[in-house]
Amino acid sequence: MLKFLSIVNFAIISKLRVEFHEGLNLLTGETGAGKSIIVDALSLLLGTRASAEVIRTGERVSFVEGAFELSSERRLKLQELLSVVGITLETDEDLTIRRELQAGGRSRVFINDRNVSAATLKILQPFLVEIHGQGQQQSLLATRGQLRLLDAFGSCEGLQRRVSEAYARWKSVTEALRSSVSDEIERARTLDLVRYQLTELERINPQADEEDALLAERARLSHAEQVLELNARAYAALYESDDSVLAQLASVKRWVQDLQALDGRVAGASETIEAAVSQLADVADELRRYGTGLDFSPVRLAEIEARLAELERLKRKYGCGLEGLQQVCTVLQAKVNELENWAEREQELHAQLLAAEQEYAAAAERLSVCRRAAAPLLAQLVEAGLRHVALERARFIVQVETAQAHNRGLERSRADGDDEACVYWTQHGADRIEFLLTANVGEEAKPLNRVASGGELSRLMLTLHAVVQGNSAKASGRTQGATLVFDEIDVGIGGRVAETVGLRLKTLAEAQQVLCVTHQPQIARFADHHYLVEKGEVEGRTMASVREVRGEARVGELARMIGGTEDVATTRETARWLIESAAGAQTRAEVATQSRVKSRKGGRAGRSA
Repeated sequence: MLKFLSIVNFAIISKLRVEFHEGLNLLTGETGAGKSIIVDALSLLLGTRASAEVIRTGERVSFVEGAFELSSERRLKLQELLSVVGITLETDEDLTIRRELQAGGRSRVFINDRNVSAATLKILQPFLVEIHGQGQQQSLLATRGQLRLLDAFGSCEGLQRRVSEAYARWKSVTEALRSSVSDEIERARTLDLVRYQLTELERINPQADEEDALLAERARLSHAEQVLELNARAYAALYESDDSVLAQLASVKRWVQDLQALDGRVAGASETIEAAVSQLADVADELRRYGTGLDFSPVRLAEIEARLAELERLKRKYGCGLEGLQQVCTVLQAKVNELENWAEREQELHAQLLAAEQEYAAAAERLSVCRRAAAPLLAQLVEAGLRHVALERARFIVQVETAQAHNRGLERSRADGDDEACVYWTQHGADRIEFLLTANVGEEAKPLNRVASGGELSRLMLTLHAVVQGNSAKASGRTQGATLVFDEIDVGIGGRVAETVGLRLKTLAEAQQVLCVTHQPQIARFADHHYLVEKGEVEGRTMASVREVRGEARVGELARMIGGTEDVATTRETARWLIESAAGAQTRAEVATQSRVKSRKGGRAGRSA
């Protein structure tokens, strides 16, 4: 149940908060006062596409917030959905949704103060609020809308989902097979290209760790001449030249040895010189070996430069490092195998297509059985319900036509883009559904768009919803459904017909919360809570407001709806009578319904006798 709706800076609404209650909540007011704007704000709260154009002129941010009281059953279902986004509903905690719309077009959504995506709202919306307006009347005229109603009534949604899944698999295989046939030339080109790329990579054979080694070797070879020269100079100065360091140290060594013979105190110096000569001899030998091992080859340097350039080209070409090139090689090999074995793949696809067709046909048949079983019962209950809205002689028929599998004519229709004509191989199943109606005795039942007036469509929609909602709740064991919102479904009706619609709304509201925008006093009289939407001027700005009216204020509003002004005594008396007699009208309607039921039973018994 919607407990409250708070709206800030939305269209002509500056700031308002409306507390709603159980039962029938009616919103009335002058044309253009902002009644439907409140419904639009509620739609925005529940996931309707946001537009910055709804932000009140001069403001940068608009807010809509609402709180929902949940039954234990609905809480469990919503908790299952909300757990995906990390939200936990505490026991007895309301579900609070807040949506913020900024002038730049950005929208933010919060559920119990947790930021979520707008897509989450669309998932929750069917469990919280169902909005029905004049646009929904048009959905009654469309095959797809009628199909959804029948599936909801017959609890066929699970079967329909399986059909949709089977269709998706069939379509995926079909598209793959179609591509394999139409892209044969392209596939040959692709195979040539992939083979070339694979051959190139296998020829070059890049190794993950070779680049660093090549760079180090190139650095050494790039300075090879300088290295050779420096090594030769060092070796010559140390050993090879006539006045080399070792030659001079040999002379020093002899002189110190002679000195030691004369004075033993220099024995330590003699030993140090002996050690220095030995160490420098080792250094000279190391330099000699190093010089001998140097191999300066311009050819090798050119090979390294070419290899590095080739590796760099491959990295740029495939957009990865040397490690990634090895993975690219694996992928290319798999692609070559796939393309070379495409004939086998085609055979596999044909087998998959046959299996998908069989799966779809079986699922579609089960769905058709469910729909054909539900159709006459839906027609019977709707026809009975129409008697409650002043269509006593109406006949309502749910026509189900089931196509046969492999109907190529229908497949051609699909290929031509005629979705309505093609009822086989679609995600909705193999059936074409059409609602037929006649409101007059002796007339043939015809499609709704050919026989139903706006007023008849309003009453039919209300009746269909009551029947579908009631049957779905009964089948699922639910005690209370989503809040129902009816936005001006009373267009094209009045008088006694409007009263019957009001009675139907009142009956619906006994089982679940109903919000209704209406211009009809015959409907407004049945309100459990009556809200007046008014438009005025504050500081030079148009502003809408909402207040609940009771007592004489409510009498005055009904008087205005009856006669255009609330100050005429006769209209006020009429309004007061409408309100006071509403309970009696409901009782009389219930008695009349029971009488009709008994009469029909008696008639059937007489015919049986």
